Amino acid sequence: MTDLGETTMTSDEVDAYLRADGRFAAVATLRKDGSPFVIPLGYYYDGNYLYFSTTPHRSLTHRLRRDGRASVSIFDHEAIHGYVLVNGVVQEIDDPGNVLSLKMHHRYPKPGLEGSDDHDRIWLSVGRVVFRLSTESAVGMDQRKASGSIWALAMPDQTPSVLP
Repeated sequence: MTDLGETTMTSDEVDAYLRADGRFAAVATLRKDGSPFVIPLGYYYDGNYLYFSTTPHRSLTHRLRRDGRASVSIFDHEAIHGYVLVNGVVQEIDDPGNVLSLKMHHRYPKPGLEGSDDHDRIWLSVGRVVFRLSTESAVGMDQRKASGSIWALAMPDQTPSVLP
């Protein structure tokens, strides 16, 4: 596991962070020319994998089918923040009955549409493709764990013995 000093999350903290409501993933994939492309995306996490659901004709589907390498950052928006990074190769998997797609879809409330079967039907009507990414190599950072030093927050590997 990558060492981010005192701000490094334990595996239990990474697990809790990924399960928390309200976070999205920034998913980076590769274009044909090798340049990166990043999109925000909802996800579902089962303790071992991040799952992403998209439609068969979206560019994300085409990029991941061509080259499954992905880099994912899940982060929050708080001033003192944390993040989890996951890198690896995604796998396209079957999703009988759209179980995983709906778990991901239901993680994110739609104001005025809670519990709406109509919204689910519309969302599923174009078809769904599910990709999963192992979180085995996930690393997380939580600035709330820092001892209060601005050096520990900004540059944990360069903390001076005497502050300037």
